[in-house]
Amino acid sequence: MKALSHRKQQKGAVLVLVTIALFTLLGFTALALDGGYLLLNKTRVQDAVDSAALSGAETLDKGGNHNAARQAVEATLTAILSGDGFSRVNIDTGNLAEDVTVEFSHTVYNLAGDKFEFKHTDDEAARYIRVTLPTVPVDQFFSQLLIDIWQVGASAVAGASPTIQDPCQIIPLMMCVNDTNPPDPDYLPDDYDYGFTPSSDSERGDVVVIKVPTNNTPVGPGNFLAVDLGGPGADGYRDGLAGALTDASCIAKGDDITTKTGNMIGPTTAGLNTRFGKYKSPMSEPMDAPSSAGSDAFYADCAVPNLTPLKFKSSDFSSTAGSTVLNDTALLSKLQSYPDYVNKYGSYSTVPNTQHCMPKRRMVKVPVGNCSGINQGKTTVPSMGTACMYLIQEVTGQGTDQFIVAEFVKNCTAEGVGNSNLNNGPYRLVLYKNEMGGDS
Repeated sequence: MKALSHRKQQKGAVLVLVTIALFTLLGFTALALDGGYLLLNKTRVQDAVDSAALSGAETLDKGGNHNAARQAVEATLTAILSGDGFSRVNIDTGNLAEDVTVEFSHTVYNLAGDKFEFKHTDDEAARYIRVTLPTVPVDQFFSQLLIDIWQVGASAVAGASPTIQDPCQIIPLMMCVNDTNPPDPDYLPDDYDYGFTPSSDSERGDVVVIKVPTNNTPVGPGNFLAVDLGGPGADGYRDGLAGALTDASCIAKGDDITTKTGNMIGPTTAGLNTRFGKYKSPMSEPMDAPSSAGSDAFYADCAVPNLTPLKFKSSDFSSTAGSTVLNDTALLSKLQSYPDYVNKYGSYSTVPNTQHCMPKRRMVKVPVGNCSGINQGKTTVPSMGTACMYLIQEVTGQGTDQFIVAEFVKNCTAEGVGNSNLNNGPYRLVLYKNEMGGDS
C-alpha cells in the first residue's frame, strides 16, 4: 500500500484547524454582538428605573404616602417596559410588584456629605425613594447557545435636591436685613440668615414684614419694599406677585435692588392673593390643570389656612430700628406656622375652593437688601442674596394698615447633602449617585 505524502497529511490538519478557528471567530463575534446588545438593554432598563424613581419622588413631594409612591413606580415601569425597544427584555409587566423593590429613607448621605447612606425605613415621613430591579432577563440572538440566561439589573435613588441658591423667579417684594443682628458682608453660605431665625419642619422662626404700609417703611418716604423688575408699571408688579415672571427676573448677591415707589394697594391684593385661591379682576382662576398649563402662575396653593386673616398695626412689630419682626405672641398663635404647613398642612388648613391648585405656591423667593442708612423713595439697595419665605395669610388692610408678613424659612443656598430635614427652601427632584446603580 502506498503511503500518503507528508504534504497531503498536512492538508487534513489545516482543514481541521481552519474549521476550529472559524467556529471560535463566530463565537467571539456572537458574544461581541450580544454583549453590545446586553449593554444597550442595561442602559434602557436603567433609564426606565430612573424615570420610575423620579415618578415615585414626585408623588411623595405632592403629599402622597409610600403606597401611592409604589403604585406610581409600578405604573411608570409598566408603561415604559411595554413600549418600543423592550421587546427582548423578558419581564412580566403585569406582575411587577414581585420583581421591583421600592425602599424609602430620610437621608441619602451621611451628615458629613462624603458617604452614600440610604437607610430603609417604614416611617411615612421618609421622602427619599430607591427603586431596584435586581434581575431582568434579556433574550439574546446567538450567545444563548453558550450562555443559558443573560440578566441585567438597575437601581436608582431620587428625592429633593439640597436647597438651591437661585436668584431668579423672585417676586417683586424685598425684605431688609435685621439691623439688630446684621450678617457679615463676606458671609459664607452657612451664614445666610440675614440676622433672622429661620423656621424648620418642627419649629417656627421669625415672621417678617415683606411689604409695609405708609408709616412703617424702613427704606424711605413713598417706598413700601416693592421691587422694580422691569414689568409694565403696576400691572407688571401685580402679575409678578402672582408668579408671572421670567427667568430674567434675577437679583443675585452684590447686585442692586431697584425699588418701586407707590403703595399699589389694589395690585398687591389682586396679585398675591391668587396664591390663596382669591381672584379679583382682572385676575382670573386658571381653567387648565397645572400639568397642561406649563406655568404655575396664578394657581392657588393646595393648602390654604382655614383661618380669618389678621389685620396688623405697626406696634405689633419690633420697635428696634430696622427690625420688621412680628413680636406679638398672641397674634403668632393665631397664624398658621410653617411647621403646620409642611407637616400634612396642619389642622388649620383646607383645600381651596378652586378647580386646580399647585403645591407650594405659598413658598416664594424675595431679594434681601441692606437697607441701613437709606432714607429716600425710589432708590437702589445693595442685595445680600435671596431668601425663601412662606406666605402665612392673604393680603389684608388698606393704605396705612396693609402689611404682608411671611415666615423666614431658609435661605436659597446650596447647603446640605440631600437630607430631608435640610430641604426647607427651593429645590428640585433629582437622581442621586447610588451605590447599587451608579449609572443613574
